Amino acid sequence: MKKSYQDAEPAAAAAAAAAEYSAAELAKAAPQIFGVSPDIVTAALAVAGIKSATIEAAEKIVKEFANKEVK
Repeated sequence: MKKSYQDAEPAAAAAAAAAEYSAAELAKAAPQIFGVSPDIVTAALAVAGIKSATIEAAEKIVKEFANKEVK
């Protein structure tokens, strides 16, 4: 039985979701992916000591950083 294009979509989406990107790549795409400036993503990942991450992991780190209370 041949697999159709629709059968391949979930596998491709899962592979893309698990892909890791460098901090520089994530910062460059920050406005489109996270809705924040590249500076915020750069700072958030630097403070967390992250050099590469999945989009989901980076999003969690960026949200926590952006919502952190300033004292």
